[in-house]
Amino acid sequence: MLERLYYGILFVTFSIIRKPIIFLINILKLFLDEITLEGYKNSKLGSRYKYSDPLIEKIAKAKDITDLCYLHGYYVHEHVVKTKDGYLLTIHRITKTTNVNNIDGDSRKTKPVVYFHHGLLTNSELFVSGDTKEKCLPLLLVDLGYDVWLGNNRGNSYSRKHINYEVNEQKFWDFSLDEYAIFDIPDTIDYILELTYQEKIIYIGFSQGASQGFASLSINPNLSKKFKIFIGLSPAMIPKNLNHPIANYVIHCSHILLYTFFGKKSLMPSVLFWQKMLSPVTFMRVVDKCLVLLFNWTHGNISIRQKEAGYPHMFSPTSVKTLVHWFQIIKRKRFQMFEENPSLLAEFITKDEEREYAYSNYPLETNSISKGCIFPVQTIRDLPMFLVYGTSDILIDMDRTMENLKNNNSLVDFISIDGYEHMDTLWASDVKETCFDPIIDRLKKLE
Repeated sequence: MLERLYYGILFVTFSIIRKPIIFLINILKLFLDEITLEGYKNSKLGSRYKYSDPLIEKIAKAKDITDLCYLHGYYVHEHVVKTKDGYLLTIHRITKTTNVNNIDGDSRKTKPVVYFHHGLLTNSELFVSGDTKEKCLPLLLVDLGYDVWLGNNRGNSYSRKHINYEVNEQKFWDFSLDEYAIFDIPDTIDYILELTYQEKIIYIGFSQGASQGFASLSINPNLSKKFKIFIGLSPAMIPKNLNHPIANYVIHCSHILLYTFFGKKSLMPSVLFWQKMLSPVTFMRVVDKCLVLLFNWTHGNISIRQKEAGYPHMFSPTSVKTLVHWFQIIKRKRFQMFEENPSLLAEFITKDEEREYAYSNYPLETNSISKGCIFPVQTIRDLPMFLVYGTSDILIDMDRTMENLKNNNSLVDFISIDGYEHMDTLWASDVKETCFDPIIDRLKKLE
């Protein structure tokens, strides 16, 4: 009781001093905004750090995904997807040529389409920021003749446009996993399939990217017909509690208190600000300490070289509401929609008679605004799945995941890698042998 009172007083105190702190930070940020990120990296502070080798330095200092891919000899073509609720999402197509006509001509013939989707607080750069080409699965698949696309969530650094709202408006940031599932994933996939004249894609989601896939499949019955296979890297569905008691206390707080703490717009808007402030080695240490504190990730399988290359591209903004949504899922111990707006799913589903089975065949356990509708993932059927995760990843509860997928279990294969943590399925030193090669072998069996 005293501990809860102590943390309550702590949060109230923070809410009082939060605005003055933000004001001071913004003043400092305005001063530093004169220094661009590129300018910082070329400054004395940024250039003082000695990277492992010249390639790693180029990867770390790459300004966007186009630069990252070009370092390995690949080209990026940008496309913009307009969602049904008005967001403009930038997605990326990776190729070996700059000739768009050649790309589309090949795709209409034989090239199978692969779509990657990133995790929480990241963007499409995550998949191509390995310290070698062998740690960039999209590039390996391009070499094998696949038509590779990388998506981006609304609100991240590549998708900050809306037809009605400005990025600094609160309404722009009023989204969670619900909107990703209802709009972003299906609208993006429909765009790609229409452009490539293909009927199905190969879906590869990392962390929340897998979660969004699960959620979208559960409320879009026809979507599974557009998937050849669903591949999940560190596929989060119902994470366990976090590592630190204070973090777990925050999870179980009221969402009102969380909004007081974080605001109602963008989460982590000042990541680039802190990258400007800190030297590369200090930034790496801060990231490592935070990940140990929250998730007990030691990153013992990820080399310093990989951290140098990947950490500068690791973070991208999202909405505070998305984080609150994950806290609700952890707190309720069920894969559910956002609790503040359960009527959104009801309105969406009842518009289409084909979706009625989602209610009739699966207990949603709610008619109340105080409880969120469960994503009916048990309705996912007849879809091959391949899940890869680490045994030391506290965000993965594979028993619960398989229970939720029980009606599709006969088509679900998985690999559990001893000692792997969350990011290891992308960046571990032996990730090609443990993760990427088995995925490639599985894809070859589809042909």
